[in-house]
Amino acid sequence: MEASRKIICKQRQVLFLFLFWGLSQAVTEPKHYSVVEETEGSSLVTNLAKDLDLGESELSRRGTRIISKGNKLHLQLDQETGNLMLNEKLDREELCGQTEPCVLRFQVLLENPLEFFQAELQVIDINDHAPVFVKRDMLLKISESSPPGTAFPLKNAQDVDVGQNNIESYIISPNSYFRVLTRKRSDGRKYPELVLDKALDREEEPELRLMLIAQDGGSPPRSGTAQVYIEVMDINDNAPEFEQPFYSVQIPEDSPIGFLIVTVSATDVDIGVNGEISYSLFQASEEIRKTFEIHPMTGDIRLKKHLDFETIQSYEVNIEARDAGSLSGKCTVLAQVLDVNDNAPEIAMSALTRQIPENSPETVVAVFSVLDLDSEENGKVTCTMQVDLPFLLKSSLENFYTLVTDRPLDRESRDEYNITITVTDLGTPRLKTQHNITVMVSDVNDNAPAFTQTSYTLFVRENNSPALHIGSVSATDTDAGANAQVTYSLLPPHDTHLPLDSLVSINADNGQLFALRALDYEALQALEFRVGATDRGSPALSSQALVRVLVLDANDNAPFVLYPLQNGSAPCTELVPRAAEPGYLVSKVVAVDGDSGQNAWLSYQLLRATEPGLFGVWAHNGEVRTARLLSERDATKHRLVVLVKDNGEPPLSASVTLHVLLVDGFSQPYLPLPEAAADPAQADPLTVYLVIALASVSSLFLFSVLAFIAVRLCGRGRATSLGGCSVPEGHFPGHLVDIGGTGTMSQSYQYEVCLMGGSGTSEFKFLKPIMSNSQGHYLGTEIEENTKFSNDFGFSIQCSCEPNFQERIMEIGWMRNQRQRQVLVFFVWLSFSGVGAELGPYSVVEETERGFLVANLEKDLGLRLTEMSTRGVRIISQGHKEYLHLKVQTADLLINEKLDREELCGSTEPCVLYFQVLLENPLEIFQAELRVKDINDHSPVFPEREMIVKIPENSPLGIAFPLSNALDLDVGNNNVQNYKISANPHFQVLTQNRSDGRKYPELVLDKELDREEEPEIVLTLTAMDGGSPPRYGSAQVRIEVVDINDNAPKFGQPLYKVHVPENSPVGSLVVTVSASDLDSGVNGKILYSFFQPSEDITKTLEVNPMTGEIRLRKQVDFEILRSYEVDIKATDGGGLSGKCTLLLQVVDVNDNSPKVTVSALTSPIPENSPEFVVAVFSISDPDTGDNGKTIASIQDDLPFLLKPSIKSFYTLVTSRALDREERAQYNVAITVTDLGTPRLKTQHNITVMVSDVNDNAPAFTQTSYTLFVPENNSPALHIGSVSATDTDAGANAQVTYSLLPPHDTHLPLASLVSINADNGQLFALRALDYEALQALEFRVGATDGGSPALSSQALVRVLVLDANDNAPFVLYPLQNGSAPCTELVPRAAEPGYLVSKVVAVDGDSGQNAWLSYQLLRATEPGLFGVWAHNGEVRTARLLSERDAAKHRLVVLVKDNGEPPLSASVTLQVLLVDGFSQPYLPLPEAAADPSQADPLTVYLVIALASVSSLFLFSVLAFIAVRLCRRGRAASLGSLPESHFPGHLVDVSGTGTLSQSYKYEVCLTGGSGTSEFKFLKPVIPNLALQSSGREKEENTYFQNSSEI
Repeated sequence: MEASRKIICKQRQVLFLFLFWGLSQAVTEPKHYSVVEETEGSSLVTNLAKDLDLGESELSRRGTRIISKGNKLHLQLDQETGNLMLNEKLDREELCGQTEPCVLRFQVLLENPLEFFQAELQVIDINDHAPVFVKRDMLLKISESSPPGTAFPLKNAQDVDVGQNNIESYIISPNSYFRVLTRKRSDGRKYPELVLDKALDREEEPELRLMLIAQDGGSPPRSGTAQVYIEVMDINDNAPEFEQPFYSVQIPEDSPIGFLIVTVSATDVDIGVNGEISYSLFQASEEIRKTFEIHPMTGDIRLKKHLDFETIQSYEVNIEARDAGSLSGKCTVLAQVLDVNDNAPEIAMSALTRQIPENSPETVVAVFSVLDLDSEENGKVTCTMQVDLPFLLKSSLENFYTLVTDRPLDRESRDEYNITITVTDLGTPRLKTQHNITVMVSDVNDNAPAFTQTSYTLFVRENNSPALHIGSVSATDTDAGANAQVTYSLLPPHDTHLPLDSLVSINADNGQLFALRALDYEALQALEFRVGATDRGSPALSSQALVRVLVLDANDNAPFVLYPLQNGSAPCTELVPRAAEPGYLVSKVVAVDGDSGQNAWLSYQLLRATEPGLFGVWAHNGEVRTARLLSERDATKHRLVVLVKDNGEPPLSASVTLHVLLVDGFSQPYLPLPEAAADPAQADPLTVYLVIALASVSSLFLFSVLAFIAVRLCGRGRATSLGGCSVPEGHFPGHLVDIGGTGTMSQSYQYEVCLMGGSGTSEFKFLKPIMSNSQGHYLGTEIEENTKFSNDFGFSIQCSCEPNFQERIMEIGWMRNQRQRQVLVFFVWLSFSGVGAELGPYSVVEETERGFLVANLEKDLGLRLTEMSTRGVRIISQGHKEYLHLKVQTADLLINEKLDREELCGSTEPCVLYFQVLLENPLEIFQAELRVKDINDHSPVFPEREMIVKIPENSPLGIAFPLSNALDLDVGNNNVQNYKISANPHFQVLTQNRSDGRKYPELVLDKELDREEEPEIVLTLTAMDGGSPPRYGSAQVRIEVVDINDNAPKFGQPLYKVHVPENSPVGSLVVTVSASDLDSGVNGKILYSFFQPSEDITKTLEVNPMTGEIRLRKQVDFEILRSYEVDIKATDGGGLSGKCTLLLQVVDVNDNSPKVTVSALTSPIPENSPEFVVAVFSISDPDTGDNGKTIASIQDDLPFLLKPSIKSFYTLVTSRALDREERAQYNVAITVTDLGTPRLKTQHNITVMVSDVNDNAPAFTQTSYTLFVPENNSPALHIGSVSATDTDAGANAQVTYSLLPPHDTHLPLASLVSINADNGQLFALRALDYEALQALEFRVGATDGGSPALSSQALVRVLVLDANDNAPFVLYPLQNGSAPCTELVPRAAEPGYLVSKVVAVDGDSGQNAWLSYQLLRATEPGLFGVWAHNGEVRTARLLSERDAAKHRLVVLVKDNGEPPLSASVTLQVLLVDGFSQPYLPLPEAAADPSQADPLTVYLVIALASVSSLFLFSVLAFIAVRLCRRGRAASLGSLPESHFPGHLVDVSGTGTLSQSYKYEVCLTGGSGTSEFKFLKPVIPNLALQSSGREKEENTYFQNSSEI
């Protein structure tokens, strides 16, 4: 075991040995080294062997290595020489940036024994970088008004070198305006400042270009340059001027919104903001502001809404161009609107009649006028309508039209007209308007009701229930409303004796006919009458129709026998000679039926007979004939009962009895036969037995035949009752009756079944019969017509058979057409006798009260007052708004409401209202106009009650500033005429005229402004109109004196010092800086920004340009940068600026968790090892103070310890030997916590794997295994498994199984069982025999793969299970083929007497050996019995003399196995009277010498014949059934030939022998169908073989059509 542990340890990593050192080593000072940057790699830094006082070989032996922060190795150690060399070329700027000095710290680790040394390497800077300006081009904007001595800071250059190698001074290229000074910031950085020495003049030199040079202090020095572009900023001293003062444009009125009208352009000789011009509408009215818009930058004037020439024809728009300094210029745009055809004609209805009575002469439908708002050709119109309508358009004066009918209208032809009136103008493109008028034609009662048929034939079955609905008649009326409402009635019949009212009634509303009482076909076969239909018009119109009612016969009369008479007197006896041939006519039964049709078809059949096979009755004529030759054995008297049955549904019948006497000849008198003398001799017992047997066999045969017939009939009845087949309720009769008198059936009917699948309907069509030499009956003709039934299938059937109908299917057509009622409207014809003329003009002053008299129309129209009322004079105003009212009684034209000229016409002058005077009877139209005069009812109003005007304080005298004009809704002299301004020393106001006549004020500067003296002036502007008395309106004018930029911003303090915790979130407010500017407006608006910020400042801080708030852009980190210094610049709108400095100190917080760095780690660790070093790691925390102090710990429940080393170094060692089987893996969590607030901690997880040592032997899951194997198993059968596990791992846990040698050396274990060495599966190598080997025991071994290997054992017990492979063996009685053993049983033995005992054994075991006994066969079954559990044979009852003497018993012996096996044994039993009687063979019976009785012989022969006949019949019936089933199954379709149209005689007697009934079963959707022939009704005549074949069920199947 110890040797194996040593081998494993050699394969693992070398153990770290931890040595304890004293306090002197723990506080060793770090060693200092230096190197110049850019020194080549492999350069010597120092010799560590000398520095550590170690020999050269000792470095290699102790495992010395260099550990750097971040595991980046800048240094390498040559362990052979002890030289510490550079691993690569070092770049100070890349390693440390601006930090000075640049120090790289590292540790020297000696592993064996463990020892640490701290060291640091300083990288010395060289001047390897030139100064670089971040921006090679700097733009500086300086106002030309800046005074000399003004300083302008510039952006500094950057040099990544440090110390003397950084920037020392700045130089500017020679020029006459500027010099440069080098300034130093608090952080030591230097920046340039440009100082103005001479005043700038933008007009003399607008731009300067200078070269700025930065030099460092290196040797030799390096330099960098940048271009400084100085742009001299202009002051606003020039106003904008337009290229032309007046623009004239023409605009089509259909121009789209956004259409460019014109582009105005103004220029300003100033530059920059002062030269930027913005355009706007000046003193624009509300209408102009809604119509036009101007782009403030480009001067594009575009449409804001659509123009309308009909509303405004021209616009005058003033445009103002203003620069940023509030100086402005103006121009005027005159826009002329061009008319286009953009107004479709309008139709105004004056009168409309929507309903016109039919058959009326020419009628006026509508009166309307047409108006087009366009001018010239665009306003001229034409009016049309459809040419296919019975209407005309007639024009009147000045675009008035009338719509009249062209001819009388017929509502029944068309009851509604949709008239489209199309009005088209003559413009380009032509526009049209359509107006739809719906004219309804009202009804007049001019159409009588019309029946759908001239005559109706209805069918009613007799014996109907009272009030039965027998059919309907239907009449329609093409009129509408009440004129179309039809009432039905019965008309008086031609036959006055016919009680029609008691037979039939009709529903007056819907025409339904009802039979009032039950009808009798035998009393009344047909009924004819007329039905009337009357509408409800005025006058009413009517029509008639013939109704024929046919009564259908029902089977309500039973057959009546005419011969032989059945009157209760002496029965009629028919004599038949014994010598008569077969078919001899005995008699004829004659019967009649009171019904008709098939209900009267009679069939005859023999119901009962004394001797069934002797006579027969022909079905179609009732003839009774002999069926065979008569013999002497036939009885002399015979009684025949004949059944007469009709063909109705249900069938009715009658029976008649015939007496037949067999005579030797007709000369022989009919005498009663003498009674046979009784035979005194007693019958022989054998004969009696034979007679009884013959009677039994005959009865059995007859019962079998009757049962067969009953089963067949029941099957037919059940088939007819099934819902899946469409068959009549009753079957056709078995025989047919000749009703034509020809002796055969008169007609043959053909049925065609048309079943169409998928259409939702199907048809069942009865075709007309194939006519013979007889003419069809009237009713039969009706029935023969096509009648349709619905079904869901897709095939048809045709067959020839007798017709059988239960009811007649009647087709009824019903149609309703309901029309809406319409009211008749009569329109009075308007005549145009007068010629249109103009009235007036009339005038009225606005605001006149309602009811004011405008004029009296009596004289103007030339009519008297009475004519005005009769001619229907009325006023029509445009837009249907009634401003005027006509008082017809006095002809006075009055004001209907107070008129407001401004609301009606706005600024349009004159204000004219057009109206028409309409005279309706006859039609005449007069045009008129009313002019509304203006009064001074509105005062001038300024759109803005206060106007603000901004004027620079340096504006020159005499400059004019236009102001917004006042608005006055009045027109003419009542509008604004003059403007005045309140008294002041600076301004006067002038009244100017615009081209459209409007007047506006203009403010003129008379005295210079001074913003510092008076920054704001408030004046009152007054507008006066020219009314009498005049009206006034005023507004405030606020003049703001605009300042010029002459003051730079100044900060409240030059230095801001703030402290910011390093955990402050992004967006935290650092400080708010504030500067003020004495200027106002744009010049006083201050923007804040960083001045020459470094890249760190830009990424870390951001300043709000408006508020001066400085916020964190990213979180600050004390460990990276502890302070920030940045300059803040405040710039006003004029380009002047001021500066301050921000010093930001970062306050350390505990925001860094301790960091664990693992220097060495050993995993896995061999188990069973003593104290072992697992890991060496260091702890660092970049925080300071208590925030950077740390403590380390691990879990308490682990077998590990933490041991501190020098300066935050720790070792992790095991505290005891580890056991891998107990735990193979340890997750060690090293928790490091600092002492800051709040405390932060770091967890570092180390997974330590324990490697395995083979110290555990395999262990079986069980100490012993019991397996069960059934005997006779197949070779190589898997019989079970053993399993062992090893808690070791890898090869130490790989288990191999083997069979151990058995204790019994004679046991061939290797040939019986084998084991799989990999998985422990056991196999039986050969078949086992339970009888030879019941159990088997052996041991199995399990060995692992370790070194040395370990093993264990387990016992395996295999039990062989018995199978039932041995049959029982009989021990007694012996079955050896010798003379059988005979058991003697006395006849006097009691029940249960022990005859013998069968003794048997079984070679199997268990339940397979349990034996049971049973009696398999015996000579007499009920005499003996065998006990099942012991094999004892005993008597079952008392023995009698009739029991046979010899008995043979077969006993079966069976075991209880699965499957069971058995054996049989035979016992011979001899019944003896006693055991003293010797056993002798029985003597043979002597033959009876006497001959048998002849009667006995006959009886034996008869019995044998009847039995043979019965057996043959049964066998023949079975054979026929089987053959027909096979034939039916082999048939795939119907025979090609169809059934014949006429009946065929198949019996040879000259008539139809049988009647067939067909059952059609059609199943839709299955794809197959069955046509089944049922058996015919069997007569009592002998059937031929062909008849039998037709009686059987035959199935035909197809999938398309039958």
